[in-house]
Amino acid sequence: MLEELGEEPTTRLLSLFSCPRNPDVENFLKQKSIAFEKTHNARTRLILDEQGSILAYFSVSFKELVLESAALNKSQVKRLDGFNKNAERIRAFLIGQLGKNFSVQNNRITLADILAEIYSIIHDARELVGGRVIILECENNPALIQLYRDHGFTLIETTDDDKTELRTMYIHIANQ
Repeated sequence: MLEELGEEPTTRLLSLFSCPRNPDVENFLKQKSIAFEKTHNARTRLILDEQGSILAYFSVSFKELVLESAALNKSQVKRLDGFNKNAERIRAFLIGQLGKNFSVQNNRITLADILAEIYSIIHDARELVGGRVIILECENNPALIQLYRDHGFTLIETTDDDKTELRTMYIHIANQ
């Protein structure tokens, strides 16, 4: 993003993004994504239409998933880890942000389209460094959780589900 356009044109392009359904998604892209790029904490990718308008974006990074409060049995842990049924932490690719631009009229991009782009990027990274799991964190909203379930993600139940504002979901990369 930055290398192709430069910082000032990138900032102007990002300012046109609108996601009224989730102001945090919009704020990340406009206020934080460039800093995350510069510090190598995440990579943000834009999905553009033929005219160069942002249809959607996503950010990917790594995260260590701590299984301390996860209500997973040993076979689930071993499947996540690939080796150890007693693993307490799992390294995973993280979909840190994901958003659709509502300022583009008739924006027909779907979650499936965005996920396909994400899986392509992660596939390339996996070829270089390995990896078994993609995680995302979403609001504790039943409709949102169901939407991700419909796209193959599994909710990690925890012992403190009622207190958790963000829920963690995963999908095995081997499924992609």
